[in-house]
Amino acid sequence: MSTWGKIFTAIRGGINEAAEAAADSQSMRILDQEIRDAEQSLRRARSDLAGIMASNKSVMRRLEENRAKEAKDTDSARAAISAGRTDLAQGLAQRIANSRAEVQRDQEELDRLLPRQQQMLRTIQETESRIAQMKREVENVKANESLLRAQSAIAHNQSGINTRLGSAVESLERIKKRQEITAGRIEAGAELAALENGSDLDRQLREAGIGGSSESADDILAQLMAPKHSAEPVLLPPPAGTKN
Repeated sequence: MSTWGKIFTAIRGGINEAAEAAADSQSMRILDQEIRDAEQSLRRARSDLAGIMASNKSVMRRLEENRAKEAKDTDSARAAISAGRTDLAQGLAQRIANSRAEVQRDQEELDRLLPRQQQMLRTIQETESRIAQMKREVENVKANESLLRAQSAIAHNQSGINTRLGSAVESLERIKKRQEITAGRIEAGAELAALENGSDLDRQLREAGIGGSSESADDILAQLMAPKHSAEPVLLPPPAGTKN
């Protein structure tokens, strides 16, 4: 295949894909319209069936009337023959013949219309069942479509939440590290300041027991309990770390 032929085939494929995508995006709307068209056709079929049923009833009424007329004319003709009125019997016989001819025509028409009526009735019932089933399937499809959209939105939001939580955790770790660094700097600054003003050296001397003096609570209590008239002066204990 030539290059131009391949390009043309690719273009046709793209057009078909675009058409199918457009059809899929409008599938629910198209399906709803198809169901409405089927329901409209069903209404017309019902109207036609109602007309056929009305015509059949009219034919059946004519049959009953003509048969009743034939039976009545038959009884009258027999009575005329018994009375010796053959002229009246002849007229009744002609009318009976006409009634029988009408009965035959109506019966033939009824025999032709009744099967058609039954066939239309079955077709309408089947169509109603198919439309009802199609409506249920459409509702299920719509419900599934809504569910899929909701699930897709939840999944998308969950992905965004996870991303945001990951970013928040990273930010929190950075803040903790920055706080640790800041606290370390403060402690280091305090230690340097202590070295500069000598307080750290004094602390180290006290911890080593060098310099300074301290009295215990027992020593102070003994001094307080000594007699006031004692001539002996109250001697304080020598400072810690000194020799006698």
